[in-house]
Amino acid sequence: MGLKDIKLRMQAIKKTASITQAMHNIALSKIRRSTDLLNQSKSFMDKIEHAIMYADKNLDEANRLTSKNEGKHKLFILITSDRGLAGSYHNQLFKGFLADIKDLNAKDYQVFVIGKKGFYFAKKHKLPMVNEDIIYNRDDISTMYFRHYATLIKDLFIKKFVDEVIIYHNHYINTATQEVFSERILPLIFDEQETHNDQYIYDESPEVVLDKIMNVYVESKIFEGIADAKLSEHASRMVAMKNATDNANEIVDQLAIVYHRERQREITNEIIDVVNGANV
Repeated sequence: MGLKDIKLRMQAIKKTASITQAMHNIALSKIRRSTDLLNQSKSFMDKIEHAIMYADKNLDEANRLTSKNEGKHKLFILITSDRGLAGSYHNQLFKGFLADIKDLNAKDYQVFVIGKKGFYFAKKHKLPMVNEDIIYNRDDISTMYFRHYATLIKDLFIKKFVDEVIIYHNHYINTATQEVFSERILPLIFDEQETHNDQYIYDESPEVVLDKIMNVYVESKIFEGIADAKLSEHASRMVAMKNATDNANEIVDQLAIVYHRERQREITNEIIDVVNGANV
């Protein structure tokens, strides 16, 4: 490899390193906002679940939304991203999901996919999907993009088309660690020993309140899952881009050594040629 080729390669790798460094900085800037959004979502969900628990305890008879069932037909809400370049973010999620459904009959479950990567993953593996089109998972999370889906999911459960709704996504532990997480969101079963001190006064009957508030619950639970998955995505991409930048800089340093050795060898050869010519 000549000096010119080495220099061109160094320049190309430096440009790549500048791109990966910029992506690292962007992901880092998004982590704080995503962390605040997730914390707010968790706080809101805590209040919603308390209100549901209070209504459930005042029901005259058991409600399907908060009662155990056989769980024969499952609906998985699989939350993924629209973009790659996030290390093992999707690989670990898809591997864990396939491991969990491997013993299930295709007739016993359906998958509601959020995110372009998950949509094509489900298509590739011929999973029974609810949505026929891609539901994009944008960075600016808003419930307006999936609100009608949340209502549809609750109605499917009430009408007994599905018996369990399970949300599936990557869960943020810390910047370097994200793990696959799954949680049943319907039916919402409370621990018999679980208590709280909140008191509520309803204008409607507990049955009506429970039906209406469960729309907000399902919608908010999906939002919380997306917020958690989005934070995990930003953290995973930040680490991946930092590793890519470090690797690129390391290659540039190695090529610089090769470049200087090659340049020194050429200079030495030129000096030898000059000396040999003078001796003649």
